[in-house]
Amino acid sequence: MPPKNEFLHYEALGIARLLRTRALAVPFYQRSYSWRTDNSASQDVDEKQQVVDYWSDLQASFVNRTSYFLGTAVVARAGQDGRQLVIDGQQRLATTSLLIAAIRDKFFDEGEEAFAASTQQEYLGKFDRRVGADQPVFILGVEDRDFYDRRVVQRDGTAVPTNASQDLIENAYAYLKEQIGTFASQAGTGWRDRLNDLVLWLDEDVQVVAIDVATEADAFLIFETLNDRGADLTIADLLKNFLFSQAGPRLDEVRDAWVATLANLDIERVGNQRFTDFARHLLSSKYGRTRERDVYQRIKGVVNGAADAVAFAQELKDASRLYYALLSADSDYWADFESTVSDAANVLVELNLEQFRPLMLSVLSTFSHEEIERFVPALVSWVIRGLSVGTLGAGTAETAFSEAAREIRSGIVTTTDQILADTKVGNLVPDNQTFASAFEIWRVTRGALARYLLRALELQERGEREPELVVNSDVESVNLEHILPKSARANTWPDFTTDEQKTFVHRVGNMCLLQKGPNGRIGNKSWSVKQPILGASSLKLTNSTANETNWTKGSIDHRQKVLAQLAILAWPRTPRA
Repeated sequence: MPPKNEFLHYEALGIARLLRTRALAVPFYQRSYSWRTDNSASQDVDEKQQVVDYWSDLQASFVNRTSYFLGTAVVARAGQDGRQLVIDGQQRLATTSLLIAAIRDKFFDEGEEAFAASTQQEYLGKFDRRVGADQPVFILGVEDRDFYDRRVVQRDGTAVPTNASQDLIENAYAYLKEQIGTFASQAGTGWRDRLNDLVLWLDEDVQVVAIDVATEADAFLIFETLNDRGADLTIADLLKNFLFSQAGPRLDEVRDAWVATLANLDIERVGNQRFTDFARHLLSSKYGRTRERDVYQRIKGVVNGAADAVAFAQELKDASRLYYALLSADSDYWADFESTVSDAANVLVELNLEQFRPLMLSVLSTFSHEEIERFVPALVSWVIRGLSVGTLGAGTAETAFSEAAREIRSGIVTTTDQILADTKVGNLVPDNQTFASAFEIWRVTRGALARYLLRALELQERGEREPELVVNSDVESVNLEHILPKSARANTWPDFTTDEQKTFVHRVGNMCLLQKGPNGRIGNKSWSVKQPILGASSLKLTNSTANETNWTKGSIDHRQKVLAQLAILAWPRTPRA
């Protein structure tokens, strides 16, 4: 161990030797295990399969008898219970532990208990007389440590994953056990020697550069320098490690605020897309539209030293509670407001748009309680109007919302009326004539949006107050019916050519709400079958469709013009009194 007063000490050593000679722990604020064996659970076909790549590269290097470099591992000496804290390298160390555990299991399965016990004691769990059991040489993060200890170190087959990161550990463990079985069988009767050689090779030739520093703050400073270009790191990784590196003696304050931020956002592990969106939208609300690729550099430009790091971390903590309120109408933030406000928030959540979030962050941070109650319902109307005319394209709209957000934070704009009259947001919200003209030909392909529009219009037709705040609470009992079916047959719908079917089927005027029972019976049926069922509906706008003797292009156009006039009233441009 290097002298305690030495800022930095480094050495190249085998990754298994690092496990064998150090007592290591992942700090509670680091992200959980995240390496994958496949991308079946991801929407992204390019999702990395790190465990597969790890084993493939190791195996090729072993067969060719060449050394293999796994990068750096940054550790701080100031750990708990004499352990060093792993600031960088935990994914590689954890996966190597799983590989060694797979080798140990193969020794056990084949009756080579001495080799299995030696592998266990040297690299996985050392026997502790005080507790009468093996204690892990490497302790994972808080969400994974108990499962890893039971399932991997103690070989407890009854341990069941209870979260996503534990599923990843289980999958990686199973994959590596399968690969080790194949790897051993290729050596025939010499399987034991081959596995023993693999362990020694991991101990000596699969190398990392271990960088030891005195404190966590020093470790994050080193990590920040090593990863300055941001390769293969998430926004959350980069931001966290930069803030921690800047924190100096105030690291505890920054760390506590960071942990609270993740809790406020309900994030299971650091680095998912929710945090990235939050950081981008927060910065957009302060400095104007910020692209994802610019988040890290923008933060580096405004945080310089411990005081800035603490202030920004506290801002993340405060803003994250507000941001979660944008994602969930069940957030306790809305408890202090009238029900109409939480209803409006729920509608905005259902619409699932991101462009206006910077504006909402500024409003919730700055406006008075009363003004927030005016703004949130008004935003619902603005969004619907903007969607109908197509002004909410991601780039243009987010720029306008972000500029307005910045003007709110600077004190230039202080009311909902000013947002509409004095900022570029007003350009996104069409007047009544433009809105009606766009609504008359609006095609809506999102079922949830179409269902919301029809529910609000139904309430407007019934004379309800604030119909735009209706929430889709009964989606299980009411279906969205396309009167001209999406799969219309030419013999039952002869008035529509194939191209006309594609044009008219998603028109708002062609859709209505219907109870599930009747809807199930009429599906792709003809108008003569649908007409009496629609006419029996208790919903006014559905019932009125039965007045048509035949359902034609003209019927759809006429009905949608009627709905457009209702829409002007349902989603007013100016805030309601």
